[in-house]
Amino acid sequence: MEISETAIVDGTLCALGCFSLLTWSVILLKAGEVILSKLRNHRYIKQFVSGEDKLPDGPDSDRIPAGRVLQAGRATLAKASLHLSLNPDHHEAWYELIERAMRQQILKEKARMESGLGWLASIGSTSPFVGLFGTVWGIMHALKDIGANGNASLEVVAGPIGEALIATALGIAVAIPAVIAYNFFLRQNRRIIATLDHFASDFLHSSLESHLMQTTVNEHGRTVTE
Repeated sequence: MEISETAIVDGTLCALGCFSLLTWSVILLKAGEVILSKLRNHRYIKQFVSGEDKLPDGPDSDRIPAGRVLQAGRATLAKASLHLSLNPDHHEAWYELIERAMRQQILKEKARMESGLGWLASIGSTSPFVGLFGTVWGIMHALKDIGANGNASLEVVAGPIGEALIATALGIAVAIPAVIAYNFFLRQNRRIIATLDHFASDFLHSSLESHLMQTTVNEHGRTVTE
C-alpha cells in the first residue's frame, strides 16, 4: 500500500504540533511548581532561621520541600534523643544517621523536581529530526513527480519543496523552547537543592549545638552536686 506524500508530511506536522503542545504544558506546570517551591521554602526557612521552634508539621509541611526534609531529620532526631539518653557515647553515629536521612529526602525532592524534564529533553533532541524526515520525504516525492512530468521549471519546483521545508522549520521551532526550558529548569532545581542542603546543614548544626549545650549543663550539674 503506497503512502501518499501529503499523508507523511501532514502526519509529521501533526506530530510536531503534539510535541509543541506537550512542551508548553510541561513548561507551564514546571514553572508553577518551581515558583511555589521557592516561595514555600523561603517562608518555611525564614521561620526556622528566626528561631520559631513550632514550625508547621502535618499536611501543611508535607506540601513544602523544606518541610519534608525537616520532618525526615526530626524523625531520626527523636529516635536519637531516646537512644542518647541511654547511651550518650553514640552521638556521632546518630548524627551521621540524621544527616543521611535528610540527604536521602533531598535526593527524593530532586527526583520529584526533575520529573517531566525528560519530556523536554526528548522533544528538544528529536523534533528537528522529525521535521527533517518530513522535509526529506516531501522533497523526495516532489523530485519524483518532477521527473515523471519532465518539467523542472521554477514554478514546478518551488511549490512542493517550499511546503516540504515547513516541516524542518516547525521542528526547529518546537525544539528551541524545549531545550531552553530544560536548561532553565535544571538551573532552578540546582538552586533549590542547594537551598535544601544549606537548610539541612543548619538544622543539623543547631541540633548538635543543642545537644552539646545540654550535655555540658548536665555534666556541670553533676560536678556541682558532687
